[in-house]
Amino acid sequence: MKWLPNILRRRKLYDDISEEIRLHIEERAEQLISSGVSPAEAERQAHVAFGNPTMFVERSREVWQWSSLESIWADVRFALRQLRRSRSFTVAAVLTLALAIGANAVVFGVLNALILRPLNVPHPQSLYTLERGAYKDQATSYPDYLDLRDRNRSFDGLAAYIMAPVGLDTGENSSQVWGFEVSGNYFDALEVEPFLGRFFHGADEHGPNSAPYLVISYAYWHSHFQDDRGVVGRVVQVNKHPFIILGVAPPEFNGTLLFFFPDFWAPMVQQEQIQGLSVLSARGTRDIFMVLGHLKAGVTPAQAIADLNLVGSFLEKTYPKDDADMTYSLARPSLAGNMLGSPVKGFITGMMLLAGLILLAACANLGSLFSARAADRSREVALRLALGSSRKRILRGIFTEAVLI
Repeated sequence: MKWLPNILRRRKLYDDISEEIRLHIEERAEQLISSGVSPAEAERQAHVAFGNPTMFVERSREVWQWSSLESIWADVRFALRQLRRSRSFTVAAVLTLALAIGANAVVFGVLNALILRPLNVPHPQSLYTLERGAYKDQATSYPDYLDLRDRNRSFDGLAAYIMAPVGLDTGENSSQVWGFEVSGNYFDALEVEPFLGRFFHGADEHGPNSAPYLVISYAYWHSHFQDDRGVVGRVVQVNKHPFIILGVAPPEFNGTLLFFFPDFWAPMVQQEQIQGLSVLSARGTRDIFMVLGHLKAGVTPAQAIADLNLVGSFLEKTYPKDDADMTYSLARPSLAGNMLGSPVKGFITGMMLLAGLILLAACANLGSLFSARAADRSREVALRLALGSSRKRILRGIFTEAVLI
């Protein structure tokens, strides 16, 4: 570590070396003058005898400092000067990279929102949604959901949900809002705790239209009730039916679809009041409810799939007219492409291809820019080689420019 103090006081050391060189040349010139040589000729011969001062300085620096670090720093400073001199090249290269990086950032943002980012619930790594059949359908009927919930041995609890629009009248204003109809065990299965009040549970359900309860989102509570903590227990009108607000969801919880931000959650048994009809007893109406849950500790996805397929085989045999192709697979709830089908998959695929093409075009343009720049600097490179610079050092300088850009 002796080189570190020398690096910090290198300016003084440089001055000392220059002073020693000057004194040495002057001493030799005085010796030549005393032997009868003219002052001008003596100074010239002294410089010739001494040799290249720059090389002497570089060799001296290698003795007392980390030469690699110093040479890299010199390359960086030289590259910055070169880029400042060629401003048009620098601006073109930076803009080309900016466009490519911006396009890929947009694509990553979409993929992160729809696919990569897990749901904001406790233990998201064990949360899976059920897919059925060869087409990976994530919707099922309510009676099938009940059988899956009660007969499987792999999940701590399976919950069902579906999006629904309603007219919500808070007494001061009426508006259309979107929310979730959910099974009574929805919040328990997700292990979510309320921010205010309480959630409804499976024990609150006693048949159709038996649980006129509502849980509102934190955002809706903030915007429509101005953070009034007295909202718990208030009666509001949902499609002109009275519902009691039980609680407020935590601010970080936005349901079980990453691209959808619900305003409320209501028990699924109130479907007739919420949607004007009820399919809770229709086993053949399968494309309605989505199902998800946490795997039990120690259960692998493969074991859970085998367990679900046993239940599916039972349903096929028991209800052959209503249930067919009841084989199951698992997926992360954030995989919106699987849920919405080919349009979203096609959109994401198109975005990825577009970003790839833009990145490829940017790389090609940058390659052309650097090739043209290298051709313009051929005389400079030839001069540096003639002055003794190594090819390795020249290539490192060009690479340093590329890194800086």
